[in-house]
Amino acid sequence: MQTALDASSRRRVWMTVAVVVLLVLAVWFSTRIPKTIAVFLIAAFVASAVHPIVNWLESRRIPRIWAIAVVYAGLIIATIVLLVVIVPMTVDQIQALIVNVPSYLKALQSWLVQTQLGLRAHFPEANIPSQLIDVQQIGGQRLTEILTLTVTSLGTLALNLATGLFIGFSALILSFFFLLNHQQLAEGFAGFFPPSKRDTARKLSTEAVGVFGGYIAGQVIVSGITGALIAGLTAVVGFKFALLIGIISAIGYSIPIIGMLIAQLFALALSAPQGPFMVIWVQIVMFVMARISDNILVPKIMGGSVGVSPIAVMFAVFAGGELFGLPGLILGIPAAAIAKLVWRYFLGPWMHGQIDAVDESQPQLPMMDDPLVTEPIVIEISP
Repeated sequence: MQTALDASSRRRVWMTVAVVVLLVLAVWFSTRIPKTIAVFLIAAFVASAVHPIVNWLESRRIPRIWAIAVVYAGLIIATIVLLVVIVPMTVDQIQALIVNVPSYLKALQSWLVQTQLGLRAHFPEANIPSQLIDVQQIGGQRLTEILTLTVTSLGTLALNLATGLFIGFSALILSFFFLLNHQQLAEGFAGFFPPSKRDTARKLSTEAVGVFGGYIAGQVIVSGITGALIAGLTAVVGFKFALLIGIISAIGYSIPIIGMLIAQLFALALSAPQGPFMVIWVQIVMFVMARISDNILVPKIMGGSVGVSPIAVMFAVFAGGELFGLPGLILGIPAAAIAKLVWRYFLGPWMHGQIDAVDESQPQLPMMDDPLVTEPIVIEISP
């Protein structure tokens, strides 16, 4: 019996070592083909994001192939609108922002002077430097350096843009085939597991794709609506950079906890030259829209939460941002939800099984209702 247990233990150790070696080799190989890996990751991301919409259309008795075609037609139309309308308008506002940088710096210099005079009036005993930093000169020099660097690197920028468009187009085509063959992909994933665990693997893959895709699709829709409404409401009162702040707000809202705070700081800087009224109006619009999105749009569009506690959300966001930058900030929450699913389906049951096995191997104390246990002897002591 002991020999059989030792052989089983050795077999498990060797299997674990083999799995670790294969994972290391896979990571090493993936670092040698980064563009190919990027295409497949983006394709999987897009396929997961549109998967809930395809399922919803399919539930309305639309054949799957036509549901996929409708979704991708919408993606193509949205991309064309983005490239033809949104991008040129955004470029125009960025150019206007660059042109207005000197006036921005002049206003900042004026604020510094007023702040210095106010501090001297209220705190005459404080040692405040008489000379202020020449913000205009430093800002102008820095802007010149940035423009010079941009002009000299136009060739590299064009090449990177072409590479990015090729990767994006290839990933879009590949994601179409991912959706079309989702059942085969699920079976292929389950095939990596022993026969006794394949049903669990299928449930895990289905639920993971649902959680990840539902979160991403809902986040894109909610962020887009939030950014569009902020851009529209701020444009009504004549904010010069309404579209730009709408795009920043859409990106910021997709980053939990800190995203909208950073977007409001950008809005504060962009709206300051137009006066206090514009600053207050833009800040109110962004704050109110964020609360409306949190309390109305998110429950209606995204449904329930991903099932991750607030502490886990904060850890996932900050850890993801520290490890992977902006993608980690955005994808930290669904990654934490998928990790929770893996724990629930595999790691948790395995750990409980190990603990139960250890408990069963320990000698058990006899129970009082055991027939082998004699009744306790009671000794009475008379006073």
